[in-house]
Amino acid sequence: MLIGSQTTSTLLDVFRIGMTEIIRATGLPTEAEFKTHNCTISVQGKNLSNRIDTMRIYFTPREGVAPSEVENALNATRLGFRMRQENGQLVISVPSFEWRQLPALIPLDQIIEQFVSKSLRSETWELEVSEYVDNGFNINRLIEIMKEKKASDLHLRAGNRPFIRVDNDLLPLEDTPVISKDDMEKFVLQLGGEAELQMLERERESSFQYHAAGIGYLRCSGYIKSGAMAIALRLIPEQPLPFDALNIPDVVRKVCDKHRGLFLVCGITGSGKSTTLAAMIDYINEQRRAHIITIEDPVEYVYVDKKSIVSQRQVGRDTHSFGNALRGSLREDPDVILVGEMRDMETIRAGLSAAETGHLVFSTLHTTTAVDTINRMISYFPQNERDLIRQEIAYSLQGVVCQRLLKKIGGGRIPAVEILLGGMPIVRDAILDGDLDKLHGIIENDSDMRSFDQYAVELYQKGLVSKEEAISACANEEGFQRIISGIKSSEGRRLLK
Repeated sequence: MLIGSQTTSTLLDVFRIGMTEIIRATGLPTEAEFKTHNCTISVQGKNLSNRIDTMRIYFTPREGVAPSEVENALNATRLGFRMRQENGQLVISVPSFEWRQLPALIPLDQIIEQFVSKSLRSETWELEVSEYVDNGFNINRLIEIMKEKKASDLHLRAGNRPFIRVDNDLLPLEDTPVISKDDMEKFVLQLGGEAELQMLERERESSFQYHAAGIGYLRCSGYIKSGAMAIALRLIPEQPLPFDALNIPDVVRKVCDKHRGLFLVCGITGSGKSTTLAAMIDYINEQRRAHIITIEDPVEYVYVDKKSIVSQRQVGRDTHSFGNALRGSLREDPDVILVGEMRDMETIRAGLSAAETGHLVFSTLHTTTAVDTINRMISYFPQNERDLIRQEIAYSLQGVVCQRLLKKIGGGRIPAVEILLGGMPIVRDAILDGDLDKLHGIIENDSDMRSFDQYAVELYQKGLVSKEEAISACANEEGFQRIISGIKSSEGRRLLK
């Protein structure tokens, strides 16, 4: 880490700002050094955020300066400084002090600036940490706390306390110490071993799974922040949740009884897509004698064979890419294929091909509405292929569910959903004609489909979410307000069904 000083910056300003930056970015050290071309500040302490147990300043004196001159100046301050010579440099030892006492050391800066070979103002300093405080963190205990507090995510970052996400709000674990750079390396080793540590150091991103027995599986997403490792953990239950626990319309369950076609579950990150798909896969696993292949990055829910057999493949570990695995899966006697994400043209093309050739294909996109989902799929392809892709989507699409998680009254979260069902001539024709705006009206007027606005009204009228939460899921706030105030406009009737 490098920092620059100004013409007015004292040596103690450099130390104060640099130490603050180290702690903020990488955690609390026990030993650190600040270096520029002719000066080094070395510090040690059990809690350097509060007290400096040992500080030594090494500097090269100006030619002709006698060590006794410097020593006399130091003694005159009556602050207890000691000095010695070492390899052509002068070394000043500073008595232990607390941060609040730092201003009292200003005479030290003035003495060094007077005798140093070149002014230390307006210099670039290199900050290095040789050792951090050992906090004794145990990743499994943090995961237990996460489970106890019903958190969906755990964030571990050097320079800050652990944070958990509860009902979509990020909260610090106040009783835990600040995580250091060394702690983060230990976390990655505990979660993924040496291989994942090396992967993260080499690729700067890493994604893998960890099993906390009796608690669940963790989807671990590692990354680098300010030169230090960080990781986000998403808790996945050991068993997929049943449909009855998801509060999703039963029409979604009925899609699982289909034997061919494409079904997409969409929404932003953290909207419950994986949970819904896991419920659908596990339902098929319980009801049908089928071969289910999942292609994921990484594997999230882990399935136990029931009536079906489930072959789970992880990108990077079991296959090189979604596209490769999807093409290969057609030769592996599948009945149902789950593709973790349709993230490129190659994967979408292979998914549509599998759906057209008699397989039931599930996947996800990061889109916010059903109409946006179809638009996004088409937009991946060049203009001259889009008519053909519209045709493939029109004839293979079983449906699209988009989700948004809302805070539930009394705690927890509940999904608001938008549902578009395929297989109907009116839906097929709208896609074939490229008139996707028609789909909005089709969704609002079909008894089995839902728009976000309609579903938000239902959740509010059932007393499951607050008015503010319901409105946050709506595209049309005015229509929502009319309904709850009893005004039956034509738009209001569509929302009410």
